[in-house]
Amino acid sequence: MLHHIHYLDKKSAAFLSEALVKHFSHQPAYTEIVVVCIGTNRYPGDSLGPMVGSRLFERLEGSRYVHIYGTLDKPVHALNMQRTLAYIANRHRRAYIIAVDACLGQFYKIGTLQLVDEPLQPGASLSKELSSIGHIHIKGIINNHGPLNHKVLEHTSLTFVNEMAAVISRIIVKSSQEIIPRLLSIKHAESHVSS
Repeated sequence: MLHHIHYLDKKSAAFLSEALVKHFSHQPAYTEIVVVCIGTNRYPGDSLGPMVGSRLFERLEGSRYVHIYGTLDKPVHALNMQRTLAYIANRHRRAYIIAVDACLGQFYKIGTLQLVDEPLQPGASLSKELSSIGHIHIKGIINNHGPLNHKVLEHTSLTFVNEMAAVISRIIVKSSQEIIPRLLSIKHAESHVSS
């Protein structure tokens, strides 16, 4: 299922965080949340994920229940994605995974945030075949899809991307605050598996 709303809509954070929490409530039990923010700090248009990751790291650092991968200092991108996903699969076996990425779309959809109830296919707009990520994902449409997608990513407003990142980070913080009390304790999860 796809939920979408423009990032400037005052209801955007509440609307998408409610949809995210609803999706979580239909899933099997998890013990933690992992947020994987995809992108690079080399192009403004592809920095949405790392900007979200850096904001979340500031807000949620020290939380034993929420783990952030992909920041401006340590981005997760095509070159290190397989290694990062293998590490997450090994270290966070019972995690509810939320993926975040920028994407290109039709001109009239620029600024739209999409919450999609399925794994993210990163690199799709650049015709890259990369591993799918997450139980659910959030995409921000940052610019127009066209024949010169690499150039579009280079010439996207950094201010615009930063504003979208602020809204996405609010969505994830808000939904995490609601999800954390519903997470299974690790001891309970281990006894659940052994029984």
